[in-house]
Amino acid sequence: MHSRGDMLLYAVSARRDAAWSSFSDAVDAIFTPDERVGGDVRHVRYAVATLGDSLGHWDVADDGSGSARMVASPPVLAALPRCGLPAAILCGSRSPDTYSALAEAALAHAVSLVSRRQDGVQAYAPSRIEATAHTHAALAEFASALAVSFCPIPPAWSLACACGSLDGYLASLPWTHNAELNWPRRDFEPPRLRFVPATDPIPRDRLLLSAYTHPDGLAREDRLLRPSGESASVDRNWARYAVLADRGINVLAYDAHAGTVQVPRQVPLPKLAARALALCSGEPPRFAPGPGLGWLIFGRVPKQIFAILAAKLGQEPSPAPHDEAGEQ
Repeated sequence: MHSRGDMLLYAVSARRDAAWSSFSDAVDAIFTPDERVGGDVRHVRYAVATLGDSLGHWDVADDGSGSARMVASPPVLAALPRCGLPAAILCGSRSPDTYSALAEAALAHAVSLVSRRQDGVQAYAPSRIEATAHTHAALAEFASALAVSFCPIPPAWSLACACGSLDGYLASLPWTHNAELNWPRRDFEPPRLRFVPATDPIPRDRLLLSAYTHPDGLAREDRLLRPSGESASVDRNWARYAVLADRGINVLAYDAHAGTVQVPRQVPLPKLAARALALCSGEPPRFAPGPGLGWLIFGRVPKQIFAILAAKLGQEPSPAPHDEAGEQ
């Protein structure tokens, strides 16, 4: 039986390139409120879009006018970065007939296929489909028979290496000495990992991230301000980590025993970093209670991949609570 996450993926795949309004309508129609979905799903549309992006099923792109659109990714078998028999997960677009086609090809190429629903972890996640074979060549032949791309190098590794760094991101910004916007402003407060009402005058001693909202509520701009007075429009996810690094605040934690990465939900990762962690397992991050909004827990992450991403985000790798308990 198809999960609601599967049905949403089918809808995005069928449209191939969906405007935000069409995607929102699909989310609202499929995820009627129940005990697993909040009473008003409109507040979680962005989270649903981000989840599908991190799992490699679609890309959240800009339509050129400042609004988002969902672009379905082509189907691909993404190799998993783990020991043992070669294994890969199916990412990208799907239809209701996809699994039957995979099962038929799997029989012909001695490939083991396992499909597992994931709505128990996150209500919006499509089913996870994993293919395992004795060799990478067998997986490649299986993928070729389905006209699906496959590379034995795990995308999680490639994405971690391709992900930019804070230094590179900050250097790419068009810094200017433009006057401050006269819109209502909130400032990012690093110790609390949240935006709070702004105070005047503007602090000039450290890097400052401010969120400006137009008085009519229809436009928003995030700006990063240097002590020199230069400012630039920024991607909020990168900018928060820039401010945290500027203050030496580490928020990411790694549990070497479990192979899990803890990310505060209040400071989500930049796009490629989140996808790199998610494609270590092909599973959605699970929620865990913690300070503020709690944690997102990414599983089966090799220590080297976490170390690469943490360094690029200006984070010093720190042990998760499980590690601390194990050392005592």
